[in-house]
Amino acid sequence: MIPFFVLTGAFIVCRALGWAGVEFFAAWQNCLRVAVAAMFLLTASAHWGKRRGDLVRMVPPAFPRPDLLVTLTGLAEIVGAIGMLWTPVTRAASLGWPFFWSPSFRRMSTRHDIS
Repeated sequence: MIPFFVLTGAFIVCRALGWAGVEFFAAWQNCLRVAVAAMFLLTASAHWGKRRGDLVRMVPPAFPRPDLLVTLTGLAEIVGAIGMLWTPVTRAASLGWPFFWSPSFRRMSTRHDIS
């Protein structure tokens, strides 16, 4: 739920900055890009924090080296956050992010009683 609050809060702050006259934030699309980047950075931090063990346990047993996969997906989220802010690759970054919200990993979290 915290990522949702970061996404929403960052968007609201950016919109307020736009209304206050900051030109970049005048367009809601730029506000959304910044908000998604902030959310990605937050969720990426979990890949090395106290929740790392939970993420490693969510990786399906068919995949080798779950710890490496967790690290790689954390790095991919950081790259995705940068991509959301770097205009030449924003479209590619925005099309790639749904792969990190895979329902299979959500199922694994409920199967292993991980919140």
